[in-house]
Amino acid sequence: MKKIITIVLFFVATILQSKAQGLVINEVDYDQPSTDSSEFIELYNSASNAVNLGIYRVVLVNGNNNLPYDSITLPNQLLLPGHYFVICCSYGTVPLCDMSHLTPAAGFIQNGSPDAIAIRDTLTGGIIDAVSYEGSVAPPYIEGNGVPIGQSDTSTFITTLFRWTGISRFPDGADTGDDSTDFHRACSTPGMANVNTTSSCPQPTSVQNIVVNNSIAVYPNPAKGIVTIDMNGISSNNASIVVTDLLGNVLRKISIRNSENSYQLNLSEFQDGVYFVKVKSDAGEFMQRIILKK
Repeated sequence: MKKIITIVLFFVATILQSKAQGLVINEVDYDQPSTDSSEFIELYNSASNAVNLGIYRVVLVNGNNNLPYDSITLPNQLLLPGHYFVICCSYGTVPLCDMSHLTPAAGFIQNGSPDAIAIRDTLTGGIIDAVSYEGSVAPPYIEGNGVPIGQSDTSTFITTLFRWTGISRFPDGADTGDDSTDFHRACSTPGMANVNTTSSCPQPTSVQNIVVNNSIAVYPNPAKGIVTIDMNGISSNNASIVVTDLLGNVLRKISIRNSENSYQLNLSEFQDGVYFVKVKSDAGEFMQRIILKK
């Protein structure tokens, strides 16, 4: 009996430890006008210690039968305190995306009434965080009450810049244990601090003037050293590539010749970590966050 009690206490302690790590679903955009090609899920580490994403999976749940319809394996990497990890359909449609989930290529998040998203600890099988939206699904894929339809993602989209709405916590990581309290409709800010407004969806300074260009592709991500930048026919007149670190320090700046349709960027000399690659040309600007892991 003592052995059984010890085992039970061990699993309970493990689950509580996982929850205490502070990994939460911070923001979700599951609906856009026409094709849902700019959907994303943003995770956030609200704890004071780094979290290993590799022991978690993101589970997407159909509210009609309370069963998962998709599951996303996260990479084996550390997410530092106060940092974000963004899962998107395609790198070219969501700035600061860390991981592309291309199956399907668009609409990988169901539109609710209700549906849910959860983070599962693969070591214990426990759910460490969940959000039910456009109503309440059954436990364990919910915390408290679901986000009501009145706070749903309403597909507000402004095509001139990266501006649309989703549901998000404010401030980042706020967690009362009730989805209807923690999540509200707000301007989408993937990979950046959440805002508490839907009015005009003002741009954070880190993404002002960044045009989402669906044609440019930067891959692979994560990368071991060599990164390909595919211009896909976009004019490269006066084009440049700028590589910066997390603090905004410029590490490399390269000019691209007009005849080049793609460029092999060698990051092998840099240490493992997160970097930003910005491509600027006459057609606009494109920025992608790259994880370097050799």
